[in-house]
Amino acid sequence: MNLSHRMRREVAALERPLHGGDGWRHQGIEDFSANLNPLGPPSGLDQMLFEAASELDHYPDDSCDALKSALAAKYGLDQGNIITGVGSSELIRLFPEVFIERGDKVLMPRPTFGEYSFACRFMGAELMTEELAPERGFRPDLDAMLQRLDGSCKAAFICNPNNPTSVCAPRKALLEFIESCERKDVLVFLDETLLELLAQEDGISCVPEVESHDNLLIIRSLTKSFAIPGLRVGYGLASQRMISILERGRQTWNLGHLEQAVSARLISERYHHVEEGKKVLEKEGPRVHALLSQHRIKINRPDGFYYFLDVRQAGMSGAEFRERMKGQGVLVRDCASFGPPYDGYVRFCLRTREKNELLTAALDQVLGKEG
Repeated sequence: MNLSHRMRREVAALERPLHGGDGWRHQGIEDFSANLNPLGPPSGLDQMLFEAASELDHYPDDSCDALKSALAAKYGLDQGNIITGVGSSELIRLFPEVFIERGDKVLMPRPTFGEYSFACRFMGAELMTEELAPERGFRPDLDAMLQRLDGSCKAAFICNPNNPTSVCAPRKALLEFIESCERKDVLVFLDETLLELLAQEDGISCVPEVESHDNLLIIRSLTKSFAIPGLRVGYGLASQRMISILERGRQTWNLGHLEQAVSARLISERYHHVEEGKKVLEKEGPRVHALLSQHRIKINRPDGFYYFLDVRQAGMSGAEFRERMKGQGVLVRDCASFGPPYDGYVRFCLRTREKNELLTAALDQVLGKEG
């Protein structure tokens, strides 16, 4: 049987997006390729998992009541404003599955997280991209994006701060964009998974606005904030009307009991761990950037806690730079998967002071310093 004649044509045209997060492959090397809480997972996590394991003899709660209750208390929302997922990646897939049909247009900046375009193309969408200009510091031009929206565009995707460029759009501009999209009958998918570790989070986040805008879905995740990428827990925040529609397409029992029990406790009992990680990054950001400014190539200061660096300035591709940094015991993210010309870029995050000393020493060796 020739299966290639049986699959949907959208699937035939797809290649799976490539990601980093493979630090487990590189023993003895410090991983700066994944954007996680610099403190690592919170203490006592193993005990939480052990205690939750005693309840594995029954099905998990399909409503995720305990986790939603903890999230509702944290954000001052109703449980009806929350949907949970197997990481934010499940919600990135669910949104197009529920709202996007073959032939719909979707708009997003480029470069940005590859799962958005993959999920939309999987559903047969036509992708419209707004290029982020290096001469503008990769800052999103929301006015230009609005001008591209017409009656055939179903949704716009924004990551804030953007992955991989580490640039934030201001809250006022985002709200104006969301409101303009609502008037144009366009949905907005806003990814805030990397915002929670920024000191300026409260002044940027659009979470307080979700009940006021039926066209808005915001996704977040415990992956980055608690440094637990191996436990796949994400969530979406939106108006109750939006959530009720998304729930129709959600996979039954998508979160197991371990994930629900542990993540509910992390949110309600250990959120100080996120705040402590945020303070480390806030303190380390200016110090590390001052050191990086001593190199011979231009290194822009990011809005986020990770860098997006053009290593072509040093005569290298991203892949070559990654290998040279590995030789110094440091793993960075080669950004070739974002497409040309980003095969000449790398991404790396900040961690604790001790770890950042290893990073800057490796960069000194690979890039060289002025003078």
